[in-house]
Amino acid sequence: MITLQELCTHLDTLLSPKEFPDRSPNGLQVEGKEEIHRVTTGVSASLETIEAAVASEADALVVHHGMFWEGDPYNITRSKKRKLQLLLDHGISLLAYHIPLDAHTEVGNNWKAARDLGWTELQAFGLFKGVHVGIKGSIAPTSTQDFTSALEEYYGHPASTALGGKDTIQRVALISGGAHWSIQEAIDQGVDAFVTGTQDEPIWNLAFEEGINFFALGHSATEKVGPKAIAQHLSHTLKLDTQFIDTDNPF
Repeated sequence: MITLQELCTHLDTLLSPKEFPDRSPNGLQVEGKEEIHRVTTGVSASLETIEAAVASEADALVVHHGMFWEGDPYNITRSKKRKLQLLLDHGISLLAYHIPLDAHTEVGNNWKAARDLGWTELQAFGLFKGVHVGIKGSIAPTSTQDFTSALEEYYGHPASTALGGKDTIQRVALISGGAHWSIQEAIDQGVDAFVTGTQDEPIWNLAFEEGINFFALGHSATEKVGPKAIAQHLSHTLKLDTQFIDTDNPF
């Protein structure tokens, strides 16, 4: 058992949220009970995820996408009311780390994925408001077919592809989530393949016109990496009972 303050301090120290500009408040978003025995993690503070946290008798829920965003209406109504009421009724604290959990070099969505996939010569990539959130690196020469298969196996999600580049891939870049427009940075830096979560109609043309291979593996799927790693980290370092809540979101 630890206190809520100890959990917040530990995660804030690990993820350094004050170093990152963001569109969502990072850290504690909803205060629950003081003692923390069980922590659940997930991609988003969706109603389904919060209900699963309640069912697992969690004391805290740590997510990548929290409940509150820049430009949101102030009104606490409808689904936001239901989610907030569930958290408060069951004393579950909600903590969220958005850009910090993308960028972290050990437990982040991008650096950990790159290491798991065997990428080497890793370097920061993908600027967001002046800070790097993604990663680029190298792999042994790999066909686009084998590279696609490796991504699909790792993320557990089918790849949407625009294979406008070389048949053999060596230089690669990754930004998880909704970063398809960062394809332009990948083009400018001369990588063979750019991996992200989302796609859009113009990306198809751009990939073929600029000669790059593009892979979209799902916004949610590419951002499970960090929350899973946080659960493992808290279990190992703080000896907490942890669980990653894996909800079904194909987007």
